[in-house]
Amino acid sequence: MRICYLNHDLNSYTGAGRFCLSLLNCLKKEVSDFEYQVLAYDNFLPKTKIGLFFVLPKIRAIFKKYDIIQALDGWPYGFIAALASFGLRKKIIITAVGTGAVQPLYIFWKKPLLKWAYKRADKVVATSNNTKQEILKIIPDLDIQVINHGVEFEKFKIPAKVEARQSRQNSKFKILDGLRPYILSVGALKKRKGYEYSIEAFSRVAKKFPDLKYIIVGSGSERENLELRIKNYGLSDRIVFLENIPEEELIAIYQNAELFILLPQDISKDIEGFGLAFLEAAAAGLPVIATRGSSAGDAVLDGKTGFLVPQLDYKEAAGTIEKLLSQPDLRNQFSKESLNFAKTMSWERVARQYGSLYHNLYI
Repeated sequence: MRICYLNHDLNSYTGAGRFCLSLLNCLKKEVSDFEYQVLAYDNFLPKTKIGLFFVLPKIRAIFKKYDIIQALDGWPYGFIAALASFGLRKKIIITAVGTGAVQPLYIFWKKPLLKWAYKRADKVVATSNNTKQEILKIIPDLDIQVINHGVEFEKFKIPAKVEARQSRQNSKFKILDGLRPYILSVGALKKRKGYEYSIEAFSRVAKKFPDLKYIIVGSGSERENLELRIKNYGLSDRIVFLENIPEEELIAIYQNAELFILLPQDISKDIEGFGLAFLEAAAAGLPVIATRGSSAGDAVLDGKTGFLVPQLDYKEAAGTIEKLLSQPDLRNQFSKESLNFAKTMSWERVARQYGSLYHNLYI
């Protein structure tokens, strides 16, 4: 079975790259006679609209060699897939992730193009129920299947309790020196991640927990604005930014946190598609605080693995942080449930679902 993928990049530090790489690694094991090629901005696709126009014939020539074309988000990849394969009788799958799947439906010239691509596709898959519902607001008759992301549970698995206590005291990871105890966020520094609200929430509990720090792992355009906000709160010595962390160190940072918080927001339909970090936190046994009405609804079991709070509501987020930090038994209960949940959310599960989909389209 030959499949051509269109994706933003193949960078393990980005959500798009991690999704694609993790999916491909498992598909190689789950799908027999699996051949593939990935067209991405860092290996083929041009970065300008004019450049894209000139490269379409090359994309079309590549498509001729494959049985299935899968676009890993709606815009521009779903549209490119539909346009470049027009008349080739190839099966098309569009995986609707987040902003690129929804926001163009609110832009007057992109809306008809993306609607056409969705309707032309043989199958539309959403990575979360939130993304599915957002698309259905504009195209109510579209058939959409939901396949959530997965997590490599074994990588994040916490050691036995005694070993965990010892590792907290004598960790080989120097990056942890002087950081503990801390709460954690992982994700690009973008408005839709809701860092301004999680920082505000932290500022409200900081006095009650004077030793507590807040670690944010990520980089992006919002760094300067967030640092200014932190300075105004007088918390520059307690909120720490880290970026480009090697995987082994990142896992250690997850495992040594008290809880995970990320508060996705809907910023004019710039939305989180799923949030791989929520599952990584669960796999590390962390209670998770996230927002309702976002992709987190598929990655956090409200009241079981963590809490979902209203968007914009930093006061409730602060109260939830305080509740979890003040009740070790509750935190431990959520930790166990997070581990149980993460075990069920494997990439092998994702690959099997896509493998079944490929088979149904291919026969």
